[in-house]
Order: sequence, then C-alpha cells, then structure tokens
Amino acid sequence: MDSEVAEPAAAPAAVALRWRADALTAAALVVAAGALYAAFGLRLAQGMFLDYYNLAFDLDPARYVALLVHEDFERGGVKHPLVVVLRPLAWPLLVAGVAPKAAAALVMAGFGAATVGVVFLFLRRIAIARPEASVLAALFAVSGSQFFSAMIPEAYGPAAFGIACVWLVTVARLRETGRAAVLRYVAAAFVYGITTTNVLQSPIAEALVWLRHRGVVGAVRPMLVFGATLAAILAVLTAVVWYDVVLQALADPLGVIKSVYWQRTKGERTDVLDTALRLLGYTVVSPAYTVVPIGGGIRMWDFRTPFFPPLAAAAMLLWHLFWLAGAVAAFANRRTRWLAVGLAATLAANFVFHLDFQFRGSVYLYSPHTHFLVFALGAGLAPMLRPGSVAQRVYLAVALVLVVLVGSVTIDRAGLLATSFDDVSVQCDAPCEE
Repeated sequence: MDSEVAEPAAAPAAVALRWRADALTAAALVVAAGALYAAFGLRLAQGMFLDYYNLAFDLDPARYVALLVHEDFERGGVKHPLVVVLRPLAWPLLVAGVAPKAAAALVMAGFGAATVGVVFLFLRRIAIARPEASVLAALFAVSGSQFFSAMIPEAYGPAAFGIACVWLVTVARLRETGRAAVLRYVAAAFVYGITTTNVLQSPIAEALVWLRHRGVVGAVRPMLVFGATLAAILAVLTAVVWYDVVLQALADPLGVIKSVYWQRTKGERTDVLDTALRLLGYTVVSPAYTVVPIGGGIRMWDFRTPFFPPLAAAAMLLWHLFWLAGAVAAFANRRTRWLAVGLAATLAANFVFHLDFQFRGSVYLYSPHTHFLVFALGAGLAPMLRPGSVAQRVYLAVALVLVVLVGSVTIDRAGLLATSFDDVSVQCDAPCEE
C-alpha cells in the first residue's frame, strides 16, 4: 500500500541537500515574517491598547502582558492551564532592557514567525515544490487571522503555532507510524496547555494515522495507548502548575466542578452563517471593522459584517476560488486524501463547538484555532502540479497576486489597529474600564 503523502525516493546526498535548502528557506521566511510582525506589534505597544481588555476582538492583551512581563500575573485557568510556560520567553528581552509591553509584543511576533516556518515545512512535507510552498507560506504570513494573532499578546498566537506543529507531526506519521513518536506528545501537551479544547486536534490526528495504516480494528489498541499516555502526561503537568487547586479539588470536588462550569461562556450567540463567516470566511481576507458597544464605555473593534471595499472584495473572491479549487483537489488526490479528511473533520468539530462556545457574538477571536486547517485544505492543488508546467506557472502567478492583494488588505487593517489607540479615550464613551 502506498504511504500517504509519501516522498519520492532519493539518494541520501540529494535528501540532505533538499533539507538544507528547505531549512534555509524556512529560516528566511521566519526572519522576514518576524520583522514584519515585530514592526506592527511594537507600534501597537506604544499606545494604550495593551493596557486594557476588549478594545478589539474581545481579546485580553493586558492579561498576557502581565503573564509575560509583570510580577503580578494570572497562571491561566481551566481554559489555558499551562500558559505560564510562556513566561520565561520574555525574560531575556527584559534583561536586555526592552520595555515590558514591547517584550510581550516581540514574544508574540516570535510565535507568529515560527508558525510561518512550520507552515512552510508542512507544505513541503505534503510534496509541494519549494517555489509554491514559499509563496503559499508568504500568503499565510500576511493572512488576517495569522497577522493579528502575531501582533497582539494573547493565547491565540502560541495556540496557532501548536496547531501547526500537531499537523506537521501528523504528516510525518501518515508516511510512517514510527516517526515523531515523542513529538506527538510534546505537540499535544503544548496545544492543551495553551488552550484546553485544542487538545482534541491531537487525538483526531492520531486516529487518522492509525485508521490509515491499520483500519478500524487495528487502530483501537494504539489509540488506547496514546490516550492513556497523553492523559497521564497532561495530568502530571497540570498537577505541577495547579498543585493548590488539585489539593482543593481533593477536599471539595463538587465546589471545584461548579467553579469550572461557571467559567463557560454565556450570552448572545451568532447563527450558523455568521459563525461560518467569522471562523472560516474572514481568516485570510479581513472585512472592514465593525465597532460594537459592549458596556463599560468601550466601543470594541471586531470583524462582524461582510463589508469589503473594492480591493478587499477582489482579494476575498480570488482567495475563495483559490481555496475551493485547493480543497477539492486535496480530496481528489490519493496522496493527500486522508490528510484532507483529517483536516476537514477537525475543522467541522471546531465549527460545531463554536456554535455554542461564544461570548456576546465575538467569534473571530477563535479563528486562529481554525485558520491553519482552512489554509492547509486550500493548498491542496499545489501537490498535483508538475514542475515546469504551464499549470504550475499559472498557479504561482495567482498565488503571488493573492499575496499582494491579501497583504495590502491585512496591512491596512493591522496598521489602523496599531495606530488608533495612542489615546484610548477616543475609543470610549466614558473612561474605559481596565
């Protein structure tokens, strides 16, 4: 049986040369994306945006700035149980004399840049030629959801990085089950620690691997082993960080269960179409901002209505045609079909989950949890292109046009956000509540 996303056989020297070229290309993409994200993140950090909650997308940047750079911080909570592991990343910057908010912004830019590198390696692992993989990674880098999560201190940038890592590991394991055996647990623990619900992506991906290689019956035992091992790892890590809560739970389990339950989101929920637009439709091309009064005198910026000025409308139309062709090809291609099934299943699970898990109509903030899945499906046509063919040249031309169009829209939206909160009072009807 042919392996999923198998690579053509090559001499060891050729493989080493190829991996060296891929590493250099990934490094160049990481540096370029990191510089871009840092520029916008540092500009945003100059204003008041990072001192408040909910000024845009219902994000809580002040909480994550505190987590990264202040002595007084929150450890995370049931939704983000191990985010405290991010804290040491800012220490070298603080020691070097970087201002606290700037240091937090640079940590997020680093995660964003690393995500772009992982995306490039993922694209190469599914047999996309280096030119197409490079352009697609650039398109991912300037896509809306990725850009905002890379410039705003929050959990979503690290979460997006972890999700991309899960699927990079999965591609390796779809080819050979013995590969990345330890890394699958590292990736799963990371996504769980940043955002609890994202840990579901790892069992889905692992099930995909074993179903592909051993069928339904043969998948049962390795999945039980994986589940038990992962549960034990997560239990130990959680107990280390939350030892006091564990002791409290042993003393009053019902009280702890109640406190966890009451942390679930409440209030207004959007319908199916609006949820689809905000989780799937706006992840690459951003619409114009909607300003939403949310109480406390705050007028929050969000992406809620499908209003696209001409340039954004052109980018939106071209991207979705490009994405549809890629998604169809991903299912049609025998080499990527199983991967496409896993990505689509995970995307569907996220979508159904967020039909309920919402807060006052804010859905776009969860888009980093779905963005990689959407993008990876949209890249599905590239593995089918023959190097040097007319189809390849046309594909590259269209992808480059998308980089320019999408990048223009994203940079406009990001620049407006980065420069509009120097005096936060202009965004509030009364003194903003911190």
